Amino acid sequence: MNMYNAEHEYQIREKKYFVQYKKANRQCNILSNLRLVAFFGIIFGGIFFYFEYRIFGGLSSAFSLIALVIFIIQHEKARKRKELAFSLVSINRQAIDRINGKWVEFTDTGEEYIDLKHQYSVDLDIFGQASVFQWINNTFTFLGRKFLKNSLTEPEKDILKIRERQVAIKELADKLDWRQHFLAEGSSSKNGKNNPEPLCKWAENETQMFRNIWLVWGIRFLSLATVVSLILLFLIDSGFLYITGILLLTQLILFIIGIRFYKNTNKVIDLHHDTILTYQKLLNKIESENFESKYLSELKSSLIDSNGNYASKQINELSFIVDMMSFKYSPLIYFLFNVIFLLDYHCMIALEKWKEKSGSSVRNWFIVIGKLEEISSLSTIQYDNPNWCNPQLTILKQNLSAKNMGHPLLFSNDRVCNDLTLKGSGHVLLITGSNMSGKSTLLRTVGLNLVLAYTGAPVCATDFKCSIMDIYTSMRVNDNLEKKISSFYAELLRIKDIIQAASRSNSILFLLDEIFRGTNSKDRHIGATAVIRKLSKMNAVGLVSTHDLELGELEIDKDIDVENCHFSERYSNNQIRFDYKLYPGVSKTTNALYLIKMIGIDEF
Repeated sequence: MNMYNAEHEYQIREKKYFVQYKKANRQCNILSNLRLVAFFGIIFGGIFFYFEYRIFGGLSSAFSLIALVIFIIQHEKARKRKELAFSLVSINRQAIDRINGKWVEFTDTGEEYIDLKHQYSVDLDIFGQASVFQWINNTFTFLGRKFLKNSLTEPEKDILKIRERQVAIKELADKLDWRQHFLAEGSSSKNGKNNPEPLCKWAENETQMFRNIWLVWGIRFLSLATVVSLILLFLIDSGFLYITGILLLTQLILFIIGIRFYKNTNKVIDLHHDTILTYQKLLNKIESENFESKYLSELKSSLIDSNGNYASKQINELSFIVDMMSFKYSPLIYFLFNVIFLLDYHCMIALEKWKEKSGSSVRNWFIVIGKLEEISSLSTIQYDNPNWCNPQLTILKQNLSAKNMGHPLLFSNDRVCNDLTLKGSGHVLLITGSNMSGKSTLLRTVGLNLVLAYTGAPVCATDFKCSIMDIYTSMRVNDNLEKKISSFYAELLRIKDIIQAASRSNSILFLLDEIFRGTNSKDRHIGATAVIRKLSKMNAVGLVSTHDLELGELEIDKDIDVENCHFSERYSNNQIRFDYKLYPGVSKTTNALYLIKMIGIDEF
C-alpha cells in the first residue's frame, strides 16, 4: 500500500461512517417521535380508564408503556451508534489532514511537556507547535499521553525490546479498524485526560468500617427486616406500622450518619464515573482482539489476574455498583432507596468487597490501556508511510547509516532526502553551506529519525541502520535575562553538558548548529576547533554545522576523524535556488551579502 492508497482508504471510511451517522441520526429522530406518541398513549389510556372504559384504557396504557420502554432502549442504542459514527468520521478526517500536512492545525501539541533543560526535545521539535507529538498523537488518556511523551524523550536502549515494539507497531498498523474503534471509544470520555491517580489510590486503599463482618450482616438483616415489615404492613395488618416506623427511622439515622463515611468515595466515583464506563469498553475491546506480537500479547495477558479473572469482567462489576450509586442524581429516588434499602451502605460494602478482590489491579489496567494508546499512535506512522523503512538496530558502537533519509515532519512534496553515514567512534561530520541551504534541517533530520527508531517506529528513509546512542543537541540556544545568562554562555553550558555526558558514556551522538555564533569570528573559530577536537577524541560522534569555512581544515588533522560535507545553491533570475542535497567537501559559496542586497541594503 502506498501513501495515496492510505489516504483513499481513509476517504472511503469517512464516507461509510458519515452514511452510518446520518442513518443513526434519522433513527434517533424517529424514535424520539415514537416515544412522544407512546407517552401520549399512556395518558389517553388513563383517560379512557377514568371514564369507565377500563379494559380498553388499561390495555392501551399497558401497551403504550411497554412501547415507551422499548423506544427508550432503542433510542439509546441509536444515540450510541450515532456518536460512534460521528467520532469515526472525525478520526478519518483527521487522518486525511495528517497525510496532507494539515496536522499542524491539530489542537493537542503537548506544550505542557516542553522542557528547556532536556538534552534534545526542544531542538528537535518533539513538543509544541509543529512538533512530533502534534503530528502523531492519538492518545486520549492521561497515561497514554504520558507514555507517548516518555517514549519520545526517554528512548528505549534495549535492542530486543525495541525490536519487540517494532513488531507490535507493525501489527497494530495493520489493524486499522480496531485502532480507530479503540480511539473512538476512548475519546468519548469527557474526563479521560484527568490523572487517574486518585482513582487508583481509592481502589488500593481499604475502608475497614465497611469490611467489618458485624456491620455487613447487620446492614443486610436490618434492610431485609424493613422490606419485610413494609410488605406485611401493606398486605396483612396495619399493626406492623410501629415496627415499620421504628425500622425506617433507624435506617434514616444510619443513612445520615453514613454520609460522612462515603462522601469521599462518592466524590471519586462522581469524578471518574464516565472514565470507568469508557475503560469498561476499552478493556472489552482489548480482550476480544487476537494479538500475535509478543509485546501486545503480554499486555493483553496482564489483564488476567492470578485467579484467572478477566479485567473486563471485574470492571463490569465495578460499573454496575457505580450505576447503582448514580441514583443520587434523582434526589427523591436516592433518598427513598436509602431510607428503605440502605442502598449506599450496600454499595459501599460491595465496593469494599470489589476493592479487596480487584482494587490492586486497577492501576495495571490503566497502564495497559495507556501503552496501547502509545503503540497505536506510533503505528499511525507505519500505516500512513509504508515507504518508510523499519530501522535495523546494530550492536556496533556509534554507528549510523541512512539512505534517502528525509525530515519526518516535512510534507512529502517538500521533502528532500539525503544519504548519510557516521563511520564509528570519534567520527564528526562538519556541515558547511550558505544561509537557508539546509544545514539545520539535516541535523534535525538525523536526530528525529533516531528518536523514532528508538521508539520502534519506522523512519523516513529507504534504509536505516543505527546503534543505540544518547542524543544531545545544541541548536536553539537563547539568553536568559532572569538568570543573567547570555546566549553565548548558554551555549557553553549546553556544550559542557555534552562533554560531561561523553565522559560518562561511550555512546554519544551530538548535533551542534552554528557553533559559537554568539561571539567574534576569531574566538568562534578557536572555540569550535577545540570543541570538535575534544569530542572526537572522546570518541563521541556527531554533526556540526557552521559558516566558518576554515573549520574544514580539521579534516586533514590526523588526530581526529572529521569529514567535510556541504550544501550549495545556484542563482537564477536574481533568485537563490537550493537543492538541499548534501555534497562532499567544504562549501564554495556564500550568500549573506546577496541576501543583504535583496532587502535593499547595497551600501558596501
